[in-house]
Amino acid sequence: MGARAQYVVVENGSWRRHYSHWGAQRVVGDLLPGPAAATRCFRANREADEWLDDGPGLTDLLAAAPATPAPTDMPFGGVHYDPRARTASIQAVQTVPGLHSWPLPGRDGWTLDFHGDDHGRQAELLPADFPFPPPPLADALRQLADRLDAPLPDPGALLALAARPPGPESTTTVVDPAALVPHDPAAPTPAERAGLGRALDALAAEADAG
Repeated sequence: MGARAQYVVVENGSWRRHYSHWGAQRVVGDLLPGPAAATRCFRANREADEWLDDGPGLTDLLAAAPATPAPTDMPFGGVHYDPRARTASIQAVQTVPGLHSWPLPGRDGWTLDFHGDDHGRQAELLPADFPFPPPPLADALRQLADRLDAPLPDPGALLALAARPPGPESTTTVVDPAALVPHDPAAPTPAERAGLGRALDALAAEADAG
């Protein structure tokens, strides 16, 4: 058994089905270069009159599928595509390597809107019935309090990442000299640390009270 895929090309109201025995293993890579490239790729596979396994069409399956459950935890990031506005909005709370150039192939005329770690801006793009969960503020404050006495992480891995060789051929690497200088903060005094701990505890208790 291969990772089979069936593609549907819709043009001028007509539907044509194409089949690839191994296409499901790389369908994401086939779609990323854009609509024109993806259409050429799908047309290059043999045309098929039947649905896979003689089952219902994908659109029938989607119509019968249950609604996607709303997230129960705050996501670390996400991408929101708006084909009408021709905008890709990206939000991430962690470092996301790999977005080297814009526009991506097939995305000419599109706008890249990077939201950083702003959940609020990304949440505004969601349907009203698909909200982000409330931020777990009390838990986050307690995690901050627990980290007060934790040692600082070893910066070696981050410094090595900043100094590594150039990236892919289509990119230009720029090394900021400041990125090669490790962070070396002065520790707070015991009184400052204690005061911060009391403030975080009070804020967490206030968040628990609602």
